[in-house]
Amino acid sequence: MRSCFAGRTAFQHTHNFHRRTEVQTTLAELKPFNSTQCRRRVTLTASPAAASAPESVREETASSSPSTEAAFALLERAVSVSDAEQPSTAFIASTSKRETLESPEQLASTPEHRTLVGSAILLLAAIGAQGVSGIHSPHAAAEAFAAVSAAYVLADFGTGVYHWSVDNYGSGATPIVGDQIAAFQGHHQRPWTITQRQFANNLHKVFKPSIPFSLAWLTASSALHFAPVANCFISTFVFLVCMSQQFHAWGHMKKSELPAAVLSLQNAGLLISRKAHGAHHKAPFEGNYCIVSGLWNDALDQSGSDQGFFRKLERFVAAQTGVEPRCWYEPKYDLEHLPSSEEK
Repeated sequence: MRSCFAGRTAFQHTHNFHRRTEVQTTLAELKPFNSTQCRRRVTLTASPAAASAPESVREETASSSPSTEAAFALLERAVSVSDAEQPSTAFIASTSKRETLESPEQLASTPEHRTLVGSAILLLAAIGAQGVSGIHSPHAAAEAFAAVSAAYVLADFGTGVYHWSVDNYGSGATPIVGDQIAAFQGHHQRPWTITQRQFANNLHKVFKPSIPFSLAWLTASSALHFAPVANCFISTFVFLVCMSQQFHAWGHMKKSELPAAVLSLQNAGLLISRKAHGAHHKAPFEGNYCIVSGLWNDALDQSGSDQGFFRKLERFVAAQTGVEPRCWYEPKYDLEHLPSSEEK
């Protein structure tokens, strides 16, 4: 998908923004104009603010005269004013709660954080140990290796889907995941903060939900003797999904700040790098969601095409629920962009 018009005066960055067409609109219906004109015009003329624009402007936008572009500029201004007056609509997911963490106390790990993260990791290690203890042949070892490899690949996909969902839907008031939604929105505003968090502080929110699941799995595995391949897969998958928040933090750090082992893994493409993740931090945050290795990003985004996985999923959700994702609209808050990936 290509960005279709320059960002409004709320911020002047090189990245362009556009509103998407109605869900029912197809590219075939837009052939009279090029795609840049069509997407913007269909959205503008269908917007509630367009109805309140002067009739002369609305008539001009329906014509093909030389002054059409000027009329659309006026209409866009009317829509912009409406957006400023009504920042929240029934079709835009709410972002009512955001976090700004600055003080050392808010960024430091507490005994509770360390207990949560440590307990979760120990439970996952126990599941993994059960899997390894059941390997008694080369064939079983090969199966376990395949399970771990599959877990690594699917964890990247899983983090992408989850990251996309909390970036685009819900609010700080959403049950269970509201705090994470608020944190992700705050992260877009102040992305450097993640690099200042201590290890357990950064990870406790994602490891905490894994504790009851891991405890239930470990209990069932002990009683029912799950296959080693299942335990190897689950322990690796859950661990990587939870650790992705730390991979994410490393993806924001300068090379000079990273442990040598982490930098080597990033350079090998096994962990998400600063350069790769930096592509996500361009408003309206519509791609590059995967944060384990980033392996899936190109396949899911399709170079920003409207036929990409998340674009199709967004249209489906909008058609079924009437809720549009945040990435269809430019952010309504000031942004602090990621420094250059070339910084050392």
